[in-house]
Amino acid sequence: MENNLLYNDYELVITDDGSHSIRFAAIDEGYHSTHGAIKEAMHVYILPNMAQHIGTQNVINVFEMGFGTALNAFLSYLYAKANNCQVHYTAVEAYPIPKDIYNKLNYAELCVKEIQTLYPEIDFGNCSDDFFKLHTSEWDTATSIAPHFKLTKRHCTIQDINLPKNLYHSIYYDAFAPQFQPELWSKDIFDKLRQASSPHAILTTYCCKGDVKRALKAAGYTIEKLPGPKGKREMLRAKIENQPTVKLYKQSL
Repeated sequence: MENNLLYNDYELVITDDGSHSIRFAAIDEGYHSTHGAIKEAMHVYILPNMAQHIGTQNVINVFEMGFGTALNAFLSYLYAKANNCQVHYTAVEAYPIPKDIYNKLNYAELCVKEIQTLYPEIDFGNCSDDFFKLHTSEWDTATSIAPHFKLTKRHCTIQDINLPKNLYHSIYYDAFAPQFQPELWSKDIFDKLRQASSPHAILTTYCCKGDVKRALKAAGYTIEKLPGPKGKREMLRAKIENQPTVKLYKQSL
C-alpha cells in the first residue's frame, strides 16, 4: 500500500526537541515545526483537544487528517494509556510513509519521555513495538494496537472517504499548509468534518490563516485563537456552535 512518489526527494531532520521530522526539498516544507515535532504535536493536538475529553467519554473517537509519521497517533496512544481511557483512532493518509523511513524515526523513546513529564509516576515500559505497529497495521482495517487503543488507517484522500455522522470527539487537522494544498482547507472539507463531529467535538489545527478561519465559520464551527507552539504566534481550536467553553487540561499552553 506504500506510495513512494512523495518521498523521492526527502530529508530526515532532527528538530529542536531532538525528535525527527521529514522535510521535502522541492517545496521546502515538512511534516512538523523545526522548533520541535513532539512539542508541537502536544501543543496543537493532544493538550487542547483530546485531553479535553478525558473523563467525559467512555470511548474517545479521534479523527486525524494526515497520518504521516504517526506522531499524533502515538502521543494519543500514550496519553490515553496514562489516563486509562479507550481511544478509537481513525486517520486518512493518501501517501503512506515507506518502511525504510518510518523504521528510522526516533519517536518511541522520546514520546514516552514527553508524556512522563506530565505523568512521572507511570512506568510505560517499552512501547517501541506498539509504535511500529501503528505503521505496519493493515490499511482500511480496524486493528487493536493495545487493549485501550484501536486504529483504523484509511489509504485515500479526505475527499474520497465516507465518514459516519456525529461520531468524532477530537479532530486533528494536520494537512500540508494551504499554499501547497488549498483544496484541503475548503468549506466543503470542513462541512464533511462538521457532519462527522459529535455534539461536543473539538477540531484543532496549527493553521490560523484568514481563509481557514472563514471556511471553518462557514461550515458551522466557532473558532478560538490560542497561542501557537514555539515558532508560531497563533493556532486554531474550533467547536460546534453553542458548545460550552472548554478548559485546558493538565498542562497549560
